[in-house]
Amino acid sequence: MSGELFDRLEGQIATLLGKEAALYLPSGKLAQMTALKILTGRAGCTRIAIHPRAHLEEYEARAYQELWGLTAAPLGGYDRLPTPDDLSAIHEPLGAVSLELPMRRLGCLLPTWNQLIEFSEIAQQRNIFLHMDGARLWESQPYYQKPLHEIAGLFDTVYVALDKGLGGLAGAVLAGPQWVIDEARIWQRRAGGRALRSFPYLLSALKGLDERLPRMGAYHEKAKELAKSISDIPNIRVSPEPPHANAFLVSMTGDLTKANEARDTVASEMNIWLFDTTVDSIEQSTVRFEITVREAAFELDASQIGKAVSRFSELVGS
Repeated sequence: MSGELFDRLEGQIATLLGKEAALYLPSGKLAQMTALKILTGRAGCTRIAIHPRAHLEEYEARAYQELWGLTAAPLGGYDRLPTPDDLSAIHEPLGAVSLELPMRRLGCLLPTWNQLIEFSEIAQQRNIFLHMDGARLWESQPYYQKPLHEIAGLFDTVYVALDKGLGGLAGAVLAGPQWVIDEARIWQRRAGGRALRSFPYLLSALKGLDERLPRMGAYHEKAKELAKSISDIPNIRVSPEPPHANAFLVSMTGDLTKANEARDTVASEMNIWLFDTTVDSIEQSTVRFEITVREAAFELDASQIGKAVSRFSELVGS
């Protein structure tokens, strides 16, 4: 697909990320799988390393294996961030490593800057391609206080989402070397990813880059403010504290079977929607959910959110 809007969006994101080229794709799944298929093909090894709770593993029905012919080695433990030592401990050939920034299922946790550098150095030493699942890269940048191109520069390829923090309708962009993007256009055609009449998605993405991208620092600060207020409530825990990005996990003792009804009661009583679904916990007496900060969060102050969480805790604990 080509045209002025494609050129503007792809060119803007390639520049922001410091990459040679970029390609708009209709979904993040297609962007991710296209990147990993190309990288492993060039490496001559179809095995990738991903975290056990990565989006690729938990949300996409193992598409990397079932549709794209890849296999995976676990990178790190189930309930913690992967470390460079975890990569060094994989003593088998790898075609690519995928790091999710941030790890959403762990509360949007991020590795340190030095750890990212070490991941990159190990991958280069072992001739392994390093790919970023950057669905929330925009929201992660304030944590590192580095320009986007410097963060992306540690990776061979980067996928970014156009919805989520940017508020676009849908879609994704894959950025990387020109040879990756040239081959990605072939896989885009093979996979049925040449969506017609894409202009509403492109326009909403460009609008998000103009209006929402400069707000990522504010989202991070609001998340830290809310997390601090909620963590002061007795018997309620926040993780990470302070948040690394614009989202964090809230945990409390309670009856998980009451969670959805309690959420709906809070919404009815206080006109505040706390979350969509609960987050799994190995502790059966724990109720956990994610709070995500976007534009609507600025209509409420921290005390209002705190009261809503406190009311929810009362309902699931009763």
